[in-house]
Amino acid sequence: MKNRPYEMYNAQPILDNVNKFIAELTERKSYSKNPYLKTDEVYDDLSIFDWWTDKITLSRLLDMKKFLEEAIKLGFTGYVCFKVGVTGCANGMWANTVPTTNGYSPDGCDYIYKSFTPAYNYWDICYADGSSLTKKTHREFDEIPSAKALEKALKEVA
Repeated sequence: MKNRPYEMYNAQPILDNVNKFIAELTERKSYSKNPYLKTDEVYDDLSIFDWWTDKITLSRLLDMKKFLEEAIKLGFTGYVCFKVGVTGCANGMWANTVPTTNGYSPDGCDYIYKSFTPAYNYWDICYADGSSLTKKTHREFDEIPSAKALEKALKEVA
């Protein structure tokens, strides 16, 4: 990560950057059919720590936005990071309840997770005690496919 204040890796600043890049690609769409950003040029602004694709498309940015809006709504306003995957490889979006103190994911706190690949889509929340929402609700790891289903599962354990 570049030498920047760690607050830049919290949910709201990353969402602000996502929105900025969505506006940029939306504008480019008027003269380019499939506009994209080069991952190696925006990884720090988007807190991407690893990637399997050289392009960040508008659809990926919209997925990031949806994730971040839901995370913030549920109180996961701390450190955020993304691993931009392709089908069949490790991937994900994470948002923690606490900010980072060193530019990396904090230990011992709750976090929300969403898969980040075109092939499958699921959410989960992992708790500091090692449990997870899927375990607490007796679901398989991929049985919460949407933000709406996530909120429903949260009501089950409230």
